Amino acid sequence: MGYDLVNVGDKDLMMGLKFLYGLSQKAKFPFISANLIEKGNQKTIFKPHVIKEILGLKVGIIGLMDDQFSPGIQEQEAGVTVLEPLSTSKAVIKRLREYCDLIVVLSQLGASKDRKLARQNPEIDLILGGGGEATRAILERVNEVPIYRLEPRGGYLGRIDYSLVDVKRPIKFVVISERDEIEKRLERLITRSIQIKSEIAKSGEKDAMKAKELKFLESKRQELERSLSAFQDKNFYRHRSIPVQLSVKDDPCILKAVENYRAESAKLYRPTVGALPEKDLSEKEMLARIPKESPYVGAISCKGCHIANYHNWLKTKHAKASQTIIATPKYAQEECLVCHSTGYGKIGEYATVEEIPFYLRGVQCEACHGAGKGHPAKGEVQKKVTLGICRNCHTKDQSPTFNYLAYLEKIGCKISK
Repeated sequence: MGYDLVNVGDKDLMMGLKFLYGLSQKAKFPFISANLIEKGNQKTIFKPHVIKEILGLKVGIIGLMDDQFSPGIQEQEAGVTVLEPLSTSKAVIKRLREYCDLIVVLSQLGASKDRKLARQNPEIDLILGGGGEATRAILERVNEVPIYRLEPRGGYLGRIDYSLVDVKRPIKFVVISERDEIEKRLERLITRSIQIKSEIAKSGEKDAMKAKELKFLESKRQELERSLSAFQDKNFYRHRSIPVQLSVKDDPCILKAVENYRAESAKLYRPTVGALPEKDLSEKEMLARIPKESPYVGAISCKGCHIANYHNWLKTKHAKASQTIIATPKYAQEECLVCHSTGYGKIGEYATVEEIPFYLRGVQCEACHGAGKGHPAKGEVQKKVTLGICRNCHTKDQSPTFNYLAYLEKIGCKISK
């Protein structure tokens, strides 16, 4: 696949450090991690960074992992520790800045820590983020540092193209989407001007209103062209997400390795909840057991005002979404919980179906309408469930027959006119 290097994340230690280190020795590209170290001698286990020369530019690439290990891994890997990533990165970035034209951070810190990293280190040129609870590809700029995150379940590859005109340090960039937007506006404006001229020519008569509009469009065209000319001598980058279609066939050897990984990683997770606690509780007791500090209050709380919707929901596949992956053990992994439970990543990092709090099992009201704490007094929920919300989980690969209106009907929702 043409990899240059790989950043080690905590999940890569699932099969043990010895196994991972063995793989790193066989790989034709380096594994990096600036803050994964041996406890005894405080040395990094893998290279902290790599400097690659590309078309005459030196690009420093740093690897960072979160210091909050997933359950089970910390106990298994007693001989290693993870240094606090933000403070560790400062020294590495400062050292690299002396030699490198560009600095890229491969991060497994999650969205909030990536933003903090960008605020503290404006000299970073790009953060490629992983980990955390992202459900869609996104590019944001924090402190002028671009952070690019992909949907976390392997559904997309990310690509960023750079165009450089001025390579004098420090190299500065503009986002190509800004230029693209101006070009689109200019194209619409020119199309409208042509349309008006055609209408005037057909009628053969002077039209004061259309003449006035043409004059206005001409002034706007000149303004937009001046804005575009400002980009001619600028460095820019363009980003896009490339979907991995189901038409890409599984490799038998890799598939076997993945199944082995699933079986081994499942052993690390011990269910903390033996039985569904709501089975023997009254509705009043269930409501009392929902933590007061929780932003999510569960469908049982919504029932008080939306009883018809609640009973409709109980009959849907959404209500049974968590049980669905219990019945299919090979899919009952952490990556499945994002779409088969409510509030995953926003309220707690549970790792198995058994660990999901009882009031967050299944795809409940708040999965689509947002956290309900404070509603209806001061809380804000999203009334309309948009296609974009549904597509977070009903991707074209995972849900090829998805139809927005038809599926809304299936879950008891109706489009209000």
